Amino acid sequence: MRFGVCYYPEQWPRTRWPEDAASMVELGLGLVRIGEFAWSRYEPARGRFSFGWLDEAIATLADAGLGVVLGTPTATPPVWLVRERPEILAVGPDGRRRAYGSRRHTSTTSRAYREEAARIVSVLVERYGHHPAVVAWQIDNEPGNHDSARCWSEESQAAFSAWLSRRFDGSIDALNAAWGNAFWSMDYPDFEAVRLPVPTVTDHNPSLMVAHLAFAAEQAAEGLAEQRAIVSAGSPGREVFTNLYLGDIDIDPRQVARPTGLGSVDIYPHGLRDADEVAFVLDLARGSALGPDQGPEARGGHAWIVEQQPGPVNWTGDNPAVPTGQVRLWCWQAALHGVDTLLWFRWRAARAGQEQHHAALLRHDGTRAPAWAEAARFLGEYERVSTLSPHLLPRPPARVALVHEHLDAWVLEVIPQVPDASHRMLVTAAHAAARRVGLDVDVVPADADLTGYEVVLAPALHTVTSDRLARLEAALDAGSLVILGPRSLVRDEHVVWVDEPVPAGLSARLGARGEHAGSPIGWPREPANASQLVLDDPRQPVPAGGWIETLTDLADGVSVLGRARGGPLDGAPVVVRRGGLVHLGAASVDAWVRVLSSLLQRRARADHLEVFERGGRHVTLDHRARTIGGLGSVSDRH
Repeated sequence: MRFGVCYYPEQWPRTRWPEDAASMVELGLGLVRIGEFAWSRYEPARGRFSFGWLDEAIATLADAGLGVVLGTPTATPPVWLVRERPEILAVGPDGRRRAYGSRRHTSTTSRAYREEAARIVSVLVERYGHHPAVVAWQIDNEPGNHDSARCWSEESQAAFSAWLSRRFDGSIDALNAAWGNAFWSMDYPDFEAVRLPVPTVTDHNPSLMVAHLAFAAEQAAEGLAEQRAIVSAGSPGREVFTNLYLGDIDIDPRQVARPTGLGSVDIYPHGLRDADEVAFVLDLARGSALGPDQGPEARGGHAWIVEQQPGPVNWTGDNPAVPTGQVRLWCWQAALHGVDTLLWFRWRAARAGQEQHHAALLRHDGTRAPAWAEAARFLGEYERVSTLSPHLLPRPPARVALVHEHLDAWVLEVIPQVPDASHRMLVTAAHAAARRVGLDVDVVPADADLTGYEVVLAPALHTVTSDRLARLEAALDAGSLVILGPRSLVRDEHVVWVDEPVPAGLSARLGARGEHAGSPIGWPREPANASQLVLDDPRQPVPAGGWIETLTDLADGVSVLGRARGGPLDGAPVVVRRGGLVHLGAASVDAWVRVLSSLLQRRARADHLEVFERGGRHVTLDHRARTIGGLGSVSDRH
């Protein structure tokens, strides 16, 4: 595992750079990311380049023995460029161009923006593509963040119409049929009539909404690919990635990471719900780089953390404190989840700009912040474990696969139905439960080879395709235990409900069909009268969560593993099994834990403990006490 930091030499006096570089080496760092927001310093005016400072910064870092990760600066085009070519700015759904003054204010569809991005990247690559100190490239920065993927400009409108025409082979009748536009008399006469969704009286057709999300994500991925092609051609042999903040869903991470084989994520636990969601995002970041037809032998993929939270941040609203031991624990969590490289954000706290309250390894005055001690302790511990007990570090091949596709996230974002059953909530519940019983999880695409996994989890695998069904069937035929979770296999890729019993394509094999799907609370709305779930012990019902599904028309050979208790669904089957196929119709972590514990005969740990089976022992992270056990001499608990 490699370690580094994000650094902004353009924001600090040159006289400070050698001291900073020496301190980075003293701490034990090897990589430094620079330049991703420096376009105005690269090019103060069109065609007038100023690279002397960057040459000196790279040389200073290289002389200290540090490798440089150079960023393309396309997330922050300079003011002079925006004034010269205002068409690069994104347009909001209100029809107004977004103002400069922040970041990510460009339209990913804009040809002018793409031209300017290619131009500055080409200049950078020509100058630094073969520089021995430049060991990796970051393409752009957090695309899609701040709702920046979508644009409502006329250029985007024309591109969307053309995209739809290609998708439906030029047939508007095919689009109308696929989207069910007979509903509310919304048949379109031609593709130009399919307008980008802006606020209207009630809801737009969800088929349109999801198509817009998919189109925008593809536009962003295309722009990134154009930059990546320039870098790959002009700077061969370097790692190339684009860092994503996977708390957003506007960008499909596989479209970005799969072409490079390297996932990349910015980890800010305070922007996520809890340690369970952090664990899921770490595995998703690795899994985003997996290619089709890969299985357990790929060990869940490869990923960098390009920005690791080092302390309090400035943007979550409540901005909680970061107690002693927390940063160190976050870093160990990343290491045990198999992350290849970790960079802390940032080296020194910013004295100017919008992120002055964002913690760093150094304080605003350049003295060492609490995060320095946390990083130093973690780095020392990692070195000791690497030397004395290296068998405790590698992530073994996972026995469990969790199937995750971004299209399903878009569909459930557009059609949530209830507030507590988003795609992220449903998949993290299943992932958390597997982690609770001590199992590593590969978060894999729907086109993965599932046949080598002992257990396949498919929560919220919402969209039905023939390929998805074939891969689930192949896993079942190979002897895998396949557990369908709630909101699975009910709509086609155009967000239209299937015309067969659900779970579609597997109902006959399951020997049951879905009945109720939605809230466990009846009417009048009395939360205390919600249906719960009873599994193996009738004395210990568990909450169903924000969503519950019941099943009916049970065939011979179907075992009912759990039923609803109380509330509007009392007595109805919720968890059934036939052969190796299980349908779990509840959304809560507790329900998933009880089902996995029972089916796999594994003891569940407390919800604040995360357990890893490594080298024949259990390594335990206590996310409440912020302690570690099972790592020999570095453990707080033995």
